[in-house]
Amino acid sequence: MNGPLIAPVASSPVRRLLKFRFGPETQRAMVFLTEHGDDRLEPPRGGDFWGYPRPALREVWRGDFVDVLWVSLAERRCRVEVPARTTRPSSHPAPRYEIAWKIGNPVVAARYGVTEENARSLIARHAGADASLPGTPDPLKQPPPRHGTVQVEPPGRARAIEEAGIVYWFLDPPAGFLTGPGSEAGPALPPVFGEAHQEAYRFYRQVVAGGPADLVAFWLLQHPEQAREVLDWTVAHRDLLYDRDSWERTLATTLGGLTEEDRSFVGVNLARVLSDIGVPQGEEVLRRMEHGVPHRGMSSAHEESR
Repeated sequence: MNGPLIAPVASSPVRRLLKFRFGPETQRAMVFLTEHGDDRLEPPRGGDFWGYPRPALREVWRGDFVDVLWVSLAERRCRVEVPARTTRPSSHPAPRYEIAWKIGNPVVAARYGVTEENARSLIARHAGADASLPGTPDPLKQPPPRHGTVQVEPPGRARAIEEAGIVYWFLDPPAGFLTGPGSEAGPALPPVFGEAHQEAYRFYRQVVAGGPADLVAFWLLQHPEQAREVLDWTVAHRDLLYDRDSWERTLATTLGGLTEEDRSFVGVNLARVLSDIGVPQGEEVLRRMEHGVPHRGMSSAHEESR
């Protein structure tokens, strides 16, 4: 446990200050706040990175400070959902990230009144400010740039929230960098790819998996002014756009391989089925086909039907 983030020095600030100066090293600092903002800071030994003046014992003894606080400098961790500025379908929850953070400026954090709860909200909001590309990009027409989304932030690079005195960084590997489970997810994308890349990649995979028909439709969507050229291409390459595995194609191929007598047999029985289910034209088709079918085929058909 890291202990409280910010806590008041309960009693005898002078004694606490002396003990802090000459005691063992610790991951916290003492902050002395004044009414006019000329605050003081007693940093941990060997760790003065802020440049604030240190409090004089006589100042502490006289009670010149309106508040004396302990500020923890220990690293803390949390998980946050980063709300992207772009609209997102309700079925796609906001990405969750594992975050490490700590107080980067004890005096600013003390004045802000940072808590564990509002630190998590501040981090999510700060990260979310960069969670979408600037402007109105269309990754389906033009691949998104390599930078500009929160997901491209290299793990371990510190980001500062200056107004609250907080520093945070993404842990490695953050969950949002990874593709979802399942065989259809495709290969894992590089960590520098942002969410826009991942969405575009999944869309392109679906289009390509759909074959030439989906690709032609996608091209027409992007270039509607080329409708004439697309029409000419589809007429010239109809065999590429036809679903080779459809039951209609299988049936047509099968019927095409039948002899004339076999086709007559199939036709007679099909007409009889239509007639039985009440299709008015079935009886008429049956009469025409029976008159046109050779005697041997008809007799075979009647025998089979019995």
